[in-house]
Amino acid sequence: MSNLNDIELFSKVAESGSYSRACDYFDIPKATLSRRIKALEEALGVRLINRNTRKFSLTEAGRFLHLQSKPMLEGLENIERAVSGFQDIPSGNLRVTMPVEIGTRILNDIICRFSQRYPLICLDINLSNELIDIVEEGFDVAIRGGALKDSNLVSKKVMSTKLHLCCTPDYLKKHGTPAHPEELMGHVLIVYPTPSALPLRLSRGNESVALQGQVKLKTNSLDLVLKASLSDLGIGLLPSSVVSEDVKAGRLVTLFEDWKAFDIGLYALYPDRQKPKKVDLFLNFITQELAEVQKSFI
Repeated sequence: MSNLNDIELFSKVAESGSYSRACDYFDIPKATLSRRIKALEEALGVRLINRNTRKFSLTEAGRFLHLQSKPMLEGLENIERAVSGFQDIPSGNLRVTMPVEIGTRILNDIICRFSQRYPLICLDINLSNELIDIVEEGFDVAIRGGALKDSNLVSKKVMSTKLHLCCTPDYLKKHGTPAHPEELMGHVLIVYPTPSALPLRLSRGNESVALQGQVKLKTNSLDLVLKASLSDLGIGLLPSSVVSEDVKAGRLVTLFEDWKAFDIGLYALYPDRQKPKKVDLFLNFITQELAEVQKSFI
């Protein structure tokens, strides 16, 4: 098969009627252009240009090639412009996967606002608690919370939320209010099974306490941890993003606020640092929006 670049060079010579103008257009030496045209003729097995010292003319084969290749070359140029436009114009499909509760509790409204801002981007949002292989499954971005496993994916923290030990006022009336974190050993805990959730470690200044209370309920649903805590079943371990509204309303109280537990990071994962513009826009948008949302957290 002939070199497409050589056909493009020939087409410019035929269109401009001059080797010199074609050389200026492509910014190449005349000797290089002559050599490439000759190579094209040899590959095709026909003469394309009649040459002499004063002028040149296209042969019948040359005129045919020029006429037939022109729409193809223009089509390729349009395709190149369209592909380059993926970096300039926020458009196309954007596939994102995230845990169900992160989507429903935190990102639903933000995703809708993003879609309104960038109407040419078609969103495909997958809510799943499964750890999907985003490269194999063809996702552009994964949103995940907690400690990240080793991976070849690029990560960006989009939010960090504080963890709180909380329970209802009625629970404290029935079981007493622990004065020190060590007293939690005598209480019931309700936890979301993250790798670092238990044993729980709290710190205050130079003091650090590792705890392992009685786990009454362990679930991979933050909503269930919240529901169980509101139902007086025990002391829940919940992030600010989940518990803030109930604490502000007085339905829950927090314990040991002068002690620090680990924070939970929310991360965006994507396959390559050289990411498409639509991915960059999405990550910047949710990071800014989440910063505003965090202002309402306790």
